[in-house]
Amino acid sequence: MDIPKRYLSLFILIIFVTTDLSHAEIKVEILNHLGSTVQFHCKSKDIDLREQRLQPGGSWSFQFQRNIFGRSLFFCSFDLPNGRRWFDIYEEPRDYEGFWIHYLWRIKPSELCKYTIYKVGYSMRRDGCFIWNKN
Repeated sequence: MDIPKRYLSLFILIIFVTTDLSHAEIKVEILNHLGSTVQFHCKSKDIDLREQRLQPGGSWSFQFQRNIFGRSLFFCSFDLPNGRRWFDIYEEPRDYEGFWIHYLWRIKPSELCKYTIYKVGYSMRRDGCFIWNKN
């Protein structure tokens, strides 16, 4: 059975675009607005980002390439003054908006507030605040 050249070209183009877009980097930044040092641990199913310590007003970030199937998930546990709390710091499809995006999370005692920073055009949008999940 002969495959017409146009279908083969279309197939190659789809593979190229899908592979290229899956390697777009996403940046997640955590900013400490607690007023005290915080210890936390972030990871995904396959990547452990290790224990971190963040001074008041300090920030820490990581970058990753999203899963080609749109199932990227990173979660963090935080040792807060009111106990250990955790949150899905990046979860698809909730957080995915496109490529080359920077997500900023301001960590507070009772909530986390998310901001999206668009690397193209350098604009920023406040997405809202979320309450902590309990262990």
